[in-house]
Amino acid sequence: MKRLALFICTLLCANVLLAQTEFIVGNLKYNVTSSNPTEVSVGKVDATITTANIPETVTYQGITYNVTSIGVSAFEYCNSLIDVTIPNSVTTIGNYAFKDCSSLTSVTIPNSVTSIGHGAFSTCLSLTSVDIPNSITSIENIAFSACISLTSIDIPNSVTSIGAGAFRNCSSLTSVTLSNNVISIGESAFYNCSSLTSVTIPNSVVSIGESAFSDCNSLTSITIPDGVDSIMDGAFKNCSNLTSINIPNSVTYIARRLSLGTFSDGNSPFVGCSNLTSMTIDMSNIVGDSTFSSYTYESPFNIPSLQNLTLGENVTSIASGAFNDCSFLQNVTCLATTPPTLADNTVFPYPNIATLIVPCGSLEAYSSATSFWNMFFSGRIEEDCSGLEDAEFADLSVYPNPTRGKVTFNQAIEKVEVIDLSGKTLQTYENANEINMETLPAGVYHLRMTIGDKTTTRKIIKE
Repeated sequence: MKRLALFICTLLCANVLLAQTEFIVGNLKYNVTSSNPTEVSVGKVDATITTANIPETVTYQGITYNVTSIGVSAFEYCNSLIDVTIPNSVTTIGNYAFKDCSSLTSVTIPNSVTSIGHGAFSTCLSLTSVDIPNSITSIENIAFSACISLTSIDIPNSVTSIGAGAFRNCSSLTSVTLSNNVISIGESAFYNCSSLTSVTIPNSVVSIGESAFSDCNSLTSITIPDGVDSIMDGAFKNCSNLTSINIPNSVTYIARRLSLGTFSDGNSPFVGCSNLTSMTIDMSNIVGDSTFSSYTYESPFNIPSLQNLTLGENVTSIASGAFNDCSFLQNVTCLATTPPTLADNTVFPYPNIATLIVPCGSLEAYSSATSFWNMFFSGRIEEDCSGLEDAEFADLSVYPNPTRGKVTFNQAIEKVEVIDLSGKTLQTYENANEINMETLPAGVYHLRMTIGDKTTTRKIIKE
């Protein structure tokens, strides 16, 4: 008899406990949180709900509870849910809270919320706008994945990280503004945002994750800020309308494509960027390809469409095969006065038709007979002194050009140097209105002219 009484008591206690931890009021279900008996999370009673007016407090059996969270999968698969009101008492939106709410068109998240859970609004197919408040510090993985009607998003300054796949497959998203405090853009964060035409990456970003902007085929240009340290596999893969990109000196790691025979394992960040014609790189050490055993690492800069390449003044070395597949290069501009070290004769395609532009006064160094630069660009190395020009050269005329020998200037030049294509100075004149090149073989030369501390260069043809 005592055992029976104990059993009945246990059942009664269990039912009382159940009543205290889960209850229904109206069309919403509430669960008492384990950390605080006066707080509850909210969810649906059934998936046919069309409106969810979530209160700040709810009273059940004489006890008033604070509604502080929207539970895990709280309204998941509520395909008819059109309207939802989230009160200021809510601090967290749980994982998959509104997943597959395909009729939900807009949502306002109050300032009390600090986190948007994993997949919280994923596959909300009708969601066109979201207000993300300054209280949010992180947008978790796939939070808005496949929200195909979402057109624009502003990430507030409070957010420091964009989770993996956060806006993956948001095919109507046209613009993104990231806050100045975002440190990392996660793997596939904006993958297949096929309408995305512009994105501003702030200086705070340190890493751009694998496939972060892959298949964003409406992007036309992007600037990677000085502060980004790494660009991972396929970061801009198949951005087929991307025409220009800038890679700053802060970047120390760029993923390279790894292949084994015909098997491909990973992608360089720019593979499939078929219209990428212009690139600026200021990395100190530009990576290329290297072979280890049977594995081949292909250079991330082997971009067949590349025509105009600018190498920044911080570039000191370029590895084997870095630009070997860039067979349509037209112009290479190198801003370093000291020629960067080229690993070998595979850095650029050979032969090629590109012209190399180097800083004023650096022609001889780049044209050295023992330099790989001279091998790749022999006869097509020019120095750019335009930045040093001033009013002294504004009306300068050099004639005739081509010439059989004599060259005349319409003003007196303090110093004139005649330089061949190897960078060697052949003749020097001072305070000259005219020079004579009759003794020089026919060919192309450079005239370096100096007045005061200003210099300019002109190409001259000797017949």
